[in-house]
Amino acid sequence: MKQSHYIKLLNTAVYHTFYDNTKCNCLHFIPTDKTDKILKKFGFMINTVSNGFDLFANPTSTLSDTLDYISKTASQDFFEFNIKCSNPSFLLFTDLPVNFLGLVNYSSQKTQNEENTSTLVLNQSLETAPIARYFGNLKIYFEDLKNVSNNPILYKISFEARATQWQYYFINKNSLPLNNPVVTQKGSIQFKGPEQVTLQTGEKALLFTSDTNNIPLSEKPKYKFDLINKSESSGTDQVNSKGKVIIKGLPIPDVSRINIISNKEQNQVTSPMYIYL
Repeated sequence: MKQSHYIKLLNTAVYHTFYDNTKCNCLHFIPTDKTDKILKKFGFMINTVSNGFDLFANPTSTLSDTLDYISKTASQDFFEFNIKCSNPSFLLFTDLPVNFLGLVNYSSQKTQNEENTSTLVLNQSLETAPIARYFGNLKIYFEDLKNVSNNPILYKISFEARATQWQYYFINKNSLPLNNPVVTQKGSIQFKGPEQVTLQTGEKALLFTSDTNNIPLSEKPKYKFDLINKSESSGTDQVNSKGKVIIKGLPIPDVSRINIISNKEQNQVTSPMYIYL
């Protein structure tokens, strides 16, 4: 079969605000056994891209007739894909319910148009399952593909990065003079502290937190914080404080390490960071 006979039916693309370029390349779409047989038998072709896949058809008659015939003979009116996740920290840095166990499912019958574009956003549905072999599932229904001609459908899946309370624990092993320490940033995010705490190891630490400011996690640093020893004459304004810089450019959270603080209103997700001075 010549390549020129193929028509592109759809693109499926996954985006995530955690990543610097927003393209999420850790979700992989695997045809179910039944869908795989349909694709091979009727000459469909999948082209895998970094953040999703393209689907091509090579119909011997009209696309609508071909899809109707498949529906009748295969007793299935959709293409189905299991979604596999290759990043073990995905559920931690993604804005999904805390401690969620189950499947994240998508269907072409549950879409909405992006404003002023032909892109269709696939809406997410969560299915509770104590033991899930895959991250989720995607179904593309034939009925939604019948009118495709020279304009393939773009199905878009979007995720938001989880926002957490950032916590800096400073363990002063070298008795470094810290008369008036602050965590500061050139911006609107201010840290609360210091608070004297005792770690589970028995070590003493100074704790600074972003308090009610939940900061989105990210693949690369988007926020820069410094630890300074503020001069006595600089007042209480952390943003404009001056003093000796102790650490310039504090680390960002390890996304594989989050804590959950339970309270009556909602669970508070925190990102602890331990820094030895």
